[in-house]
Amino acid sequence: MSKFYINTRRDFLTRGLGLVGVGAVLPHHLIRTALAGPEAQPDQRVTVMLQLAGGHDALSALVPYGDAEYHKARSAIRIKEEEVLKLDDYVGLHPSLKGIRELYDEGAFAAIPGTGYPNTNYSHFTATDIWHTADRNPGKALFGWVGRACDAAFKGNLDPKLSIAVGQGKTPRVLVGKEHPGLSFSSPNAYRYTGDRGDAKRKELFRKLNQPGQGGHGSNKDFITQTAGNANASSDEIRRMASGYKPKAGYPSTSLGRNLQTIAALVVRGLSTRIYFTELGGFDTHSNQRLGHDRLMLQLDEAVTAFYKDLKAQGHDQRVLTMTTSEFGRRVKENGSRGTDHGAASALFMFGPAVKPGIHGKHPSLTDLQGGGGGSLKHTVDFRSVYATVMEKWIEAPSESALGEKYPLIDCIA
Repeated sequence: MSKFYINTRRDFLTRGLGLVGVGAVLPHHLIRTALAGPEAQPDQRVTVMLQLAGGHDALSALVPYGDAEYHKARSAIRIKEEEVLKLDDYVGLHPSLKGIRELYDEGAFAAIPGTGYPNTNYSHFTATDIWHTADRNPGKALFGWVGRACDAAFKGNLDPKLSIAVGQGKTPRVLVGKEHPGLSFSSPNAYRYTGDRGDAKRKELFRKLNQPGQGGHGSNKDFITQTAGNANASSDEIRRMASGYKPKAGYPSTSLGRNLQTIAALVVRGLSTRIYFTELGGFDTHSNQRLGHDRLMLQLDEAVTAFYKDLKAQGHDQRVLTMTTSEFGRRVKENGSRGTDHGAASALFMFGPAVKPGIHGKHPSLTDLQGGGGGSLKHTVDFRSVYATVMEKWIEAPSESALGEKYPLIDCIA
């Protein structure tokens, strides 16, 4: 086994080691006694964060078909008016979003156009960190906004399962908090404890770690092993709840479909998790955008609508709110490769019966733009206002401690 050193509690948290931690080598007495956490209450609210990774072109999803400038800027990749699933006389949905249109008709879909922040960063990595930390200087931020939200909302709660990333090999920064580092797994079957297996050296290390009292009460090592022990104790529970689940809707055989089916299983079977994270990638559409984006919209539509049909049939849809994020949007004008380049503001979507359906806020201008060639939409809503709204109105926790200041709320949650 390779050597791995963590010198401080801060090292442990900032490395995002919520996943069956510290080399998956932990003492049996911690595994047996670690707190698995309470079961979910019947009315416990759940938030699902769905990241559209790569920079989503919202103008091809929430289409401003009623604006002549849209059609001028996109002669090759535009969604034609006759294709659009119209929501009003200005915007409509991509033609592949038929199931999401049904959610809209049922009062379970909302869109917030023009979501962004001042002085947009166009690097995928830095921009993602900005959205994950809710901080314009993510290099100085130790924790993600969901991690800070859990620290604020569930102070003193030792349940390691308050936030979970599904379909992720590493805990995303957004979940990492000071007291709640988050869990992560690529699939439920891959999330398991394997500490006392392997060669003689590994078994000897396991034996030494299995001795109680290593490091003393309150030490960094005690914190690390207890936190990782809690994570490992939860693995059996998660695999048990996810296995053999019988959905009441047909999920697509895509990674997003599988991830949302796993989340549905954990919600329906009573896992105590309050915030889930998953993602759909492929949105960096610099060339031949129409074909690739059409495919992504179909994947999004099939997975999200199956998720809510399943939850509704199981009697749990009312307590689950799903929201999309993306690191930035795309430019208004198509490029020479029939794609779009990195832009600023985008549209954020919300799903579930908890939303106030409709379009919240005015769509940004397609002529009053910022940036260089192709032009970027100016943001009309700060993305941290969306986070604050979810915290205050859904999670029912004060937002200022997680976001660093007060942001105006949006009237998008019932």
